[in-house]
Amino acid sequence: MSKLVVLSIDSLFDEDMEFLKTLPNFKKLFAKASYSGAGMRSVYPSFTYPAHASIITGTTPDRHGIFHNEKLDVGNPTPDWYWYHRDLKVETCLDAAKRAGLTTASVGWPCMGACPSVDYLVPEIWPRAMGDDPHPIFETAASKDAATWEIIERHLHKLRRTKQPFMDHVMVGCACDILRRHRPDVMFIHLAHLDHTRHANGIQGPMIEQAIVANDDWLGRLMEATMDAGTYEETNFAVISDHGHLPVQRVLNPNVYLVEAGLIELDENGKIASWKAYCNSTSLSCQVVMKDPEDSETRARLEKVLYGLRNDLSSGVESVFTKAECAREHQLTGDFEYVLEGRERTSFGNAVTGAKVVTPDNSDYKFSVASHGHLPHKGPQPVFIMAGPDVREGVVFERRRIIDEAPTFAALLHFEMPQATGRPITEILR
Repeated sequence: MSKLVVLSIDSLFDEDMEFLKTLPNFKKLFAKASYSGAGMRSVYPSFTYPAHASIITGTTPDRHGIFHNEKLDVGNPTPDWYWYHRDLKVETCLDAAKRAGLTTASVGWPCMGACPSVDYLVPEIWPRAMGDDPHPIFETAASKDAATWEIIERHLHKLRRTKQPFMDHVMVGCACDILRRHRPDVMFIHLAHLDHTRHANGIQGPMIEQAIVANDDWLGRLMEATMDAGTYEETNFAVISDHGHLPVQRVLNPNVYLVEAGLIELDENGKIASWKAYCNSTSLSCQVVMKDPEDSETRARLEKVLYGLRNDLSSGVESVFTKAECAREHQLTGDFEYVLEGRERTSFGNAVTGAKVVTPDNSDYKFSVASHGHLPHKGPQPVFIMAGPDVREGVVFERRRIIDEAPTFAALLHFEMPQATGRPITEILR
């Protein structure tokens, strides 16, 4: 019976393809692979969690419900993320696979915590502080069975909260053990070291190449694990990614404008005491929320600020999209009323005090020297490379959408995904 391993290398993109072909394990994959010649089209915002939810459900954010990495928590610099499967509004590829009788595994895949359809589940979730014991939060999201926990315990000591490459070492170790011991029919695994490296160092350079080489090694370890399990010849491997990156030279803090307009009130310590509107960064875009969307007076004052920024060519705001425009034009809905799209080399901050424009300081992935969250047609595009016994060799296809990936995986393994809106890439399947 055919098997499938889907490896998402966060922020791997089309401009990396020629370098990938020089690396030993990617070279082995490309020797029999079909792939997108111009990358894949992501979703808006081109952010990790909305994109990974789109990949695994075959739907856009307006359908699956994940429109940001983080849950809205005004004024909290470390909000909870969309860690749990319960936040999704539609079924995933693994839900459908399990219903079809297949055994399933998810390792570090966003939005999959506590998914009842996953037999071997190692979640992407982390404690708030570096020194915190990771066990309590992992226990809320990982598989409950002893077999999975024995594997997690073998590797969890490597975790340093979200620090990379430590988290990816945990995930690769767990994934290899699961492949060797349990031979699941389908596994989804997500690795983020490359994305962290690009945020901190820029889009290209020696550090980026080093991170890509590390991922080549991890791909090789996954392949070796299937060889050890005796399943390599029947396993299809897909290497995919979620979004591109763009360079950032300045960070605009629109909440400072909202404070000046009286839409955010601060206490004596400069913290938010009350608010009527708030700009929640998605890095190269920004989601603007209203506490009371029916408050027409606040809306008028807010629009004056937002459209004033758009009309000022020096502000860094390229576009203002209304909620209706986001739904109609970008298949994006959520608990916001407007979205700001940044101009070239501009990202958005959440600060409510200080300068309106600052330089990126790498204090957070959203405020770094390279980032994403932009309209998905801009810049480099995510990859799709696939090889195995059920995949044709040497097919280079034109750009498709990341929502087409889950339907492709379902077609390869012969099960249905009735809620998916993407279409399978049939030309690469045998």
